[in-house]
Amino acid sequence: MLFAAERLMTSCHLSIDLVIGDVAITQGKSYWACCVDPSSYLVKVGVGLESKLQEWFQVPQDVVSPRYDPDSGHDSGAEDTTVEAPPPYAFLTIGMGKILLSHGSALTSRDPNGCTVPLPPRIGICLDYEQGKVSFYDAVSFRELWECGVDCSGPVCPAFCFIGGGALHLQELVANKQDRKVTIGNFAKLD
Repeated sequence: MLFAAERLMTSCHLSIDLVIGDVAITQGKSYWACCVDPSSYLVKVGVGLESKLQEWFQVPQDVVSPRYDPDSGHDSGAEDTTVEAPPPYAFLTIGMGKILLSHGSALTSRDPNGCTVPLPPRIGICLDYEQGKVSFYDAVSFRELWECGVDCSGPVCPAFCFIGGGALHLQELVANKQDRKVTIGNFAKLD
């Protein structure tokens, strides 16, 4: 089920609750932590470009379905010349007390298709805006779980997706490289 979750957000018509943090990050390094209830069905924790998250949440599911093919149908070669850009958002998938580490990017993964690891009590997220990189940590042992690139060409926000209900508690303070602290609040259960 967790392996299917990577495709779940674009391949079916389930209800998805998206919570976007009210603090946009535009520079420096930022870190925050959250506790995900282990009984949560499916939760995605991460970051994304503010504009793309709002756009993605408002797009009808049929448009982002894998059945929708944006290819024009002709081989103009234009598709071959595009430079691969980092994705506009990056999420860690959590469900049923486990974390899915996918695409062979995880430091702990031996399976190129992904693996699961037990859910730690707290998950830390570190965004390096200038490097365009987000890292996910076991916030208790500070062991890195997964790292990936993310598009930081505009304001980036913390984001959380709840599929089938779940709960998380967000650490109240977020500190960035300049030791500035801002409150982003607590989230409760979504059913």
